[in-house]
Amino acid sequence: MAVSDISGAGPPSSSPPIHIQIPLAHPSRDEVLRRRWRSVSRNGYAHVHSLRFPKQYTTGQFRCWIDPATIGDITVSDQYGDAVEGISGGTDRMGAAQRLAVVHIIRSGGLSLTAAGRTVHVPPGMLCVRDAGMPWEFSTLPGTRWQVLQLPYEALASTGLDQLPTLALVPQTAPEARLLTGQLQVTREARSELTPAGLRAAEQSVLHLVAGTLMAQGVSADSAFRPSLRAAARNCADARLTDPDLSPAEIAKALSVSVRTLHRAFSEADESLMAYVRRRRLERARQELATLGGRYTLSAVAARWHFADASHFSRAFKRQFGETPSSLTR
Repeated sequence: MAVSDISGAGPPSSSPPIHIQIPLAHPSRDEVLRRRWRSVSRNGYAHVHSLRFPKQYTTGQFRCWIDPATIGDITVSDQYGDAVEGISGGTDRMGAAQRLAVVHIIRSGGLSLTAAGRTVHVPPGMLCVRDAGMPWEFSTLPGTRWQVLQLPYEALASTGLDQLPTLALVPQTAPEARLLTGQLQVTREARSELTPAGLRAAEQSVLHLVAGTLMAQGVSADSAFRPSLRAAARNCADARLTDPDLSPAEIAKALSVSVRTLHRAFSEADESLMAYVRRRRLERARQELATLGGRYTLSAVAARWHFADASHFSRAFKRQFGETPSSLTR
C-alpha cells in the first residue's frame, strides 16, 4: 500500500502546498503519519505532535493538505484534513523557545480541545484562540477545513494585550473577527506585491486585530478557562478607564457573560475586578501627575479618574503608592 510523499521542504514563505495521503488500512499507519509529520513540523509546526488516527476509521484514505505562508513572524496556513488526534502545545515539546498563540478559524468539520479535564468543541463558524504554551489533546472531524495562525506571544503582547487567554472562543460573525478574516484574505492575496514596509504594516495589523478580538469578545465561562475571562475583563477595563459608567455589569455585557460568571472568575484572583479598575486609574493618574506636574489641580485629576473629590483621591493615592499626589506636582 503506497503512501504519498510530502511536497514542500522549504520555508513556509516559499513552500508549495504540503500534501499527505495515507491508506487507513496500512498496518503501520500511525507510525507512517508521525514520520511524515516530522518532516512537516520542521517547517514551523513543531507544536503539533503525538499524532494518531481515531480507531473507528479503518478504510479509505486519510488526506491532508497545508498551504502555508508568512506575514513577518506570523505563520498563516489554509488547511484541510480528515479525522486525526494528537497533542498540540507544551513548551517542553514544541522544539522552540517561543511561546505561541494559535488561532483556528473553522470553516467546516470541527475541532475538539481538551485540557485540565475539560473538553471544548469548536464548530464551523467559530474562531478559537489558545495558548500553545500548554499541551492540548485535540481531535478533528473528517473534512475539517480551517485557517490557522501562529503568532509569537511576545509580538502579541506588544499590542497591549496583558495576558494571553488559555482559550477564547469568538463567533466569526463578530465585527473584530470579520475584520481579522478580511485582513488575512487581502494580505495573502497581495503578499507577493508588498514592500518590506507594507509587510510589516500588515503584520502589525493582524496582531492588533487578534488582540482587539480578544479584548472585545467573549471567552469560555468554563471554570478551567477562568484565567482567559479575567484577562479579557482586565483588557476591557483598561480600554475604558475614563468611562464614568464602567462597572462589572458593563464589562460583563461587553464580554457576553453574566455578572455572576464574571465575579466567579475573579473570586480566584488576588484582587476583585473593581479593585483592579481603581488601581489602574490610580496608576494612570500618577503618570499624568508625574508628566504634567502642576498643570492640573488635584480636583481636576480626581474628577478625570472618577474619584469623589480631591481628598478621596489623595487618601487612595497614598494607600497605593505611599506618597501624596501633591508631592509629584512640586
